[in-house]
This record gives sequence, C-alpha cells and structure tokens, in this order.
Amino acid sequence: MAQVYEKLLAVEFYRLPEHVQKAHLAPPLFSVPVKQDGDTFHLSKPSELDHPADQALIPKLGIKSWRDSGVLGVIYEGVNIRSILDPLLSAPTKAQQLMAHAWIESNTPLRVHLMPYVDFSEVSEVRFLANRNSCQRISICLRGQSAKNLEAALPKITAFAVDIIQHLPDRSHILELAYLSTGEIRLVEVNPGLTPQDIAELQRLN
Repeated sequence: MAQVYEKLLAVEFYRLPEHVQKAHLAPPLFSVPVKQDGDTFHLSKPSELDHPADQALIPKLGIKSWRDSGVLGVIYEGVNIRSILDPLLSAPTKAQQLMAHAWIESNTPLRVHLMPYVDFSEVSEVRFLANRNSCQRISICLRGQSAKNLEAALPKITAFAVDIIQHLPDRSHILELAYLSTGEIRLVEVNPGLTPQDIAELQRLN
C-alpha cells in the first residue's frame, strides 16, 4: 500500500491510540459505512439513519468534513439524519474524493462519522505542525472569552500538543487544539502532515 495512504488511514479516529482518542473534544457518537458511487457516495444501509437526530451532529467522511465546501453540514436535533447526509454525500468536496481513495484502494471500509456539534464561538484554536522532535505553532484563532487568557496558556497548550504527538506514528502531523473559556484544553482533530510530494503522489494514484 502506498505510504501516503498509510498516513491518511492512520489518523481516522478509531485507528488513533486510546490516549489520543480520549483527548478529543467531540469524539464520534457513531459511524456508518458508505459506498462509492462514481464521484459521489451513498449510505450502505440508509434505513439505519432514517430517523430524527437526538442531538445536533457534525458529519465527517473518513477524515474530512464538508468544511472545505463552505458548509459544516450540521444535522440539528430533531432533523432526519438521512435527509441531510444523502445530499452531502452526493456532493463530496475535492479533498474528500481524493482522500477517500486511501480507503477504497486498500479495501478498508469508508465510514461517515457523526460527532456532537460544538459551538466554537467561545473556543479558541491553536494548530501545530509536530513530530516527536519538534512542535511548531502554525496558527491561532481567537474567539470569545477564551481569547483573553490564551497567551498565558500557550506553554500549557504546547505541552498538551507535545504529549499527544508522542503517542502518534513517528512522522509529522498537524494537531488542532481547542482552548475553552474554562481553561480546559482538548484535541479537535489530528491531520496527516502531508508533504508536497505526498500530495503529488496522492493525485498521481488517483
């Protein structure tokens, strides 16, 4: 299997080490299989999700959400889950189509993960490019009350990132961390630290 596929597969939630899973702010509540249909996807068992959501949910196809398309695809409480997922799966982003091939070509089940919706209006985010020898902050997004104390909390946030990276495969990853107004630090997601060569290889393979 291509090395770039291994990098993608390794950061899907259920393949992450338990320590990393437990650090997540909003781990999946449940996941369901999907199948490829040309350039789109569909639920393998649509009847399983033909019911109202018990709480607001955010869907992610494999390791990619619909954020790149400009929408999160929130499934609000009381709304039929399938009625939202079906049109989302029929309009995957370019990144979702590209990365899905890692699952398809390796005969690994591709799933939609449904996470609880989190209001980020009071949550600041810090992103790191990290490996076991380096942890470099690459961006900060300040929001609400949490922004007031973030600068003072940066050493603690960085230490959190350093701890997480020690539990991941020995290569670069992008870590997105959430800093809450309560002072709590949680992991939003782990992304593969793809190099330009990785991206070129992924495009070639597709």
